Formats: sequence, structure tokens, C-alpha cells
Amino acid sequence: MHKYDYSFLENFPLPENLKGLLACLKGMQEKYEREAREPRQKVKSEPPAALPEQLLAAYGASGAEPLLLVPCVALDMLCSLPEGEGSMHAAIELALGLLCQSGYTMCRHFPLEEMICRYLYFYRRAFDRAKSHWEQNGSEYLYYIEMFLSLLYLCGQDKPKAPAAPRRSTKRAAIEALVLGSEVPISKAEICAALPDVSPTTVEAALGAMVRSGSVRKVGAARAARYIRA
Repeated sequence: MHKYDYSFLENFPLPENLKGLLACLKGMQEKYEREAREPRQKVKSEPPAALPEQLLAAYGASGAEPLLLVPCVALDMLCSLPEGEGSMHAAIELALGLLCQSGYTMCRHFPLEEMICRYLYFYRRAFDRAKSHWEQNGSEYLYYIEMFLSLLYLCGQDKPKAPAAPRRSTKRAAIEALVLGSEVPISKAEICAALPDVSPTTVEAALGAMVRSGSVRKVGAARAARYIRA
């Protein structure tokens, strides 16, 4: 039987890439507040009636950072509800609503479900690893938190740019988020499969730039080459 307990988040040792994602998302919210011309308003998000009461109580009792807490709730919701029947849509809508209620009002404009579909290979890999021992309370929440925050970051980066802004910058950001958010070495072929709208040349250039900057290290050579955050 799964126990809904988010107390571990209070003393959660954050890896550097997760700290960076949190800082970027908080910066996005601050920028959104400065530029928004619409009045602040709370976004109500009614939780599905099928959710376990323990999950709702655990969420209400936690004082953890919402950007860490909400992905855990979304994962538990997806594991609690029957697969299909709109469970993904319901979980994403609830997650975005909870983030808006917690002050991250920029999330009301984020096409998170669309972004999940775009990077479905990486999302499914993180989700499957996170839920593998869910019933036995062995959830590896970190995998899902990292993927969830990476997708939120990409949603924020995917806003329409001014005409002078090069398209490459958005594609580079997508490549960087995938590589830096991966817990295991990732190959150029895997990146190309997850980002079909990005050319192999752009992937190669982005990987080379990350290796030269020291943010990523290369493992192996030629076709066996893999990339992992340094």
C-alpha cells in the first residue's frame, strides 16, 4: 500500500541541475510579474473526486517548495488513477492549477501537455523509472521532478520570440534541457529522436558547445559517444 508522505522534501538534497532549473523558473515568474498587464487572480483547480484523501491531506500539510511538491503530487495522482480515461490531462490540469495557486501564475499559459507529447520518449522514461516501485513506497520522485521542471522550463522558453531573435536559440535551449536533465548518458541519436524538428547539425553544434563550456562531458567516441552533465 502506497503512503502519501512529502515530508522528505523539507530536507531534500538538490543536485546542481535541479537548483539551476528552480532558479530559472523563479526568474521567469518574476519577469512575468513585471511584464504582465493583467491583474493577479487565483486560478481554482478542483481535484478529481477519485483522488485518495491521503494524497490531498499530504499536499495540504506540506510546506515544501511548490515546484518540488506539485510534481510529486502529479506523479502520485497518475499512479493512483486508472491509466487512460483522461488521467494524464487531469493530472496536468491539476498540477498547473496548483502552481498558479501557489504564486506561479505564469503556468496558466504553459502548454505542458503539448510539451509532454513533444518529448514523450524522455517523459515516459522518467515516469517509468519514478513509478517502478510506487506501491511499495519506493518512488524515485527525483526522476519525475527533473523531467517536470525541465518541461516547465521549455514551456517558458517556447514563447513566441521577436522577429530578430534566431530560432536556433530555442532549439539550443531544448537540447540543453534534455542533456542536462538526463540522469544517464544520452546519445546524439536519442536527442534527434526526441527533437524531430531539430537538425543533426544543430544537435552536434549544441553538444560541442556544451562540452567546450564544461557543462557536459563526452563519454565514448564515434557512434558510441554519449553525453552527460559534468
